[in-house]
Amino acid sequence: MPMPDGGGFCHKCGTQLTAGASFCARCGAPVFSSATSTLGPQQTQVRRGEKAEKHEKNEKHEKHEKGEKSGWRGMLGAIVAGLILMWLGITFFLEQNGYLPHDIWWAYFISGVGIVLILEGLTFYSKGHYGLGPIIGGALLLFGGLSAITTDNYRIASQLWPLVIVVVGALVIVAGITFRGRVPAPSV
Repeated sequence: MPMPDGGGFCHKCGTQLTAGASFCARCGAPVFSSATSTLGPQQTQVRRGEKAEKHEKNEKHEKHEKGEKSGWRGMLGAIVAGLILMWLGITFFLEQNGYLPHDIWWAYFISGVGIVLILEGLTFYSKGHYGLGPIIGGALLLFGGLSAITTDNYRIASQLWPLVIVVVGALVIVAGITFRGRVPAPSV
């Protein structure tokens, strides 16, 4: 819509417009009849700066929110990985020094991993996020490890171990699909 009879200033470069112009003579920007097009060059620059500042603040706020969400998850992931590696080292040490039976040291290891996963799931749940996958997977590992530790004839537990791995894998897939379905698509 061309500029009404008063002239005004270009919303893009601030040049004074001629009456009835459809485009700015200096930068070629289309001329709109709006409140901002009748502002002076300095007022146009201030408004443009205010909009840019507001946009920048919104971007910073969004980045801060994303950082908070991914920050504690990343930290929790590092803690979980570190605890599992530490527990692996401890169980190796105890087995090599005769404190754990050589043939079922792995049962102690997976029991500890199960406990770490359960704690991870409880942490997710306490923060209001989906946390059943790690809890269920951790419970399966804990159950598998404890059944091998407490059974005199641990051959049954060791024969079921491959099935436990399959079940945990299936639970991870189901949890991933379920969680992915709950996450809203990013807005553009």
